[in-house]
Amino acid sequence: MTGRTVAPTVAAPIGRRVGAYAIDLAIQYAIGGVLGGISVAILFALGPTWKREALAAMVLLLWAIVAVVSLIWLVVYTAMQGGRGSLGQRARGIQIRDAASDAPIGFWRALLRNLVWALAGSIVVGYFSPLFDSSGRRQGWHDMASRSVVVDRKAMDAAASVPPPVPPAPVANPYLPPPAGAPAAGDAPVVPSVTGLGPAPAAPSLTPAARVVVPAAPIPSTGLISHVPGVAGSAPAAAATSAAASGFAVPAAPAAPVPVPPPSGTAVAAPAPPTTGENVDETRAAASAPAHRADEAAAVTVLTWDDGTRIAVYGRTLFGRNPATEEGAARVAMRDETLSLSKTHFEIGGDAAGPWIIDRHSTNGSALVRNGSPQRLIAGAQTSLRPGDRLEFGDRSLEVGTS
Repeated sequence: MTGRTVAPTVAAPIGRRVGAYAIDLAIQYAIGGVLGGISVAILFALGPTWKREALAAMVLLLWAIVAVVSLIWLVVYTAMQGGRGSLGQRARGIQIRDAASDAPIGFWRALLRNLVWALAGSIVVGYFSPLFDSSGRRQGWHDMASRSVVVDRKAMDAAASVPPPVPPAPVANPYLPPPAGAPAAGDAPVVPSVTGLGPAPAAPSLTPAARVVVPAAPIPSTGLISHVPGVAGSAPAAAATSAAASGFAVPAAPAAPVPVPPPSGTAVAAPAPPTTGENVDETRAAASAPAHRADEAAAVTVLTWDDGTRIAVYGRTLFGRNPATEEGAARVAMRDETLSLSKTHFEIGGDAAGPWIIDRHSTNGSALVRNGSPQRLIAGAQTSLRPGDRLEFGDRSLEVGTS
């Protein structure tokens, strides 16, 4: 699946909403004032010469013209609100959008919004209803009735223009076994050992940097070959002495490998206990089982929960109180005393575009907080994630980090 870029919903500030409404209201009053002034001028010019009945008809006609033009302006004003925004909203960089899909609300929902606004304003308190919204989206009663939200279009366009971060290239972890069938980098050929103690590394090549001249002094026997039938214990010493006497350069013994400590926080499997009578195959299988992969370098993303728990996501992973088993997906059960998480609440994965999240039709839903503005996730829809995003699930939350 391919992630889609979602511009964060940024609620418009109250001051800019008031400014946009003031501009639209000024335009409406300007139209009415111009028409009213023209009407008054006509009446003063023609009134003294007309009879009373004709003058009354002229007054009614002029006011009818003013009313029709004002109505036409209100229709045009509502249509602009349902699309790109009114003149005042465009001037202030705000727009009315659908609360769920960030799409224009259209003419009829804009008309419903204006009717509710007029009715709510008749009791005065309706003008202040956006201040009562505790969600941070500043939705008034007219916004909730039309399922809309007034957004800061400039801030959203600026956020959408920022390219998503390029995920770092995966780094091979030396503490994990290589993939099946892939030779490990730098592996030397294995030569059977005559001691029976397992395979021995092949002798290094006789490069000038690896040559050392063995002195002619006797070399004590190591005892490693003395127990092999038919082989004298002094054979290694004799061979080395003979080589030294002839002036032949003998390769230096390979240095003992220096153990490299694992990275901080990496869990490493403990060595297998000696096999004394138990099933050797089972013991080897247990000893070769990979340790818990805590290498965050190769992860799609790293999640830090509100209780400090860090979880590295390597592929499609299901999260919840007790996620269901699905083919090709890992499961992570999270602690939740208040039962605000569903059994399978959400899933997180990644692709070439970066990490993404899908709400699995959870009971309490999921919210994405980006740049301080919350946005409710659409159930079943894939939404891309960025480092620094905050995800909220009922009483639990987490922060998206870098891989």
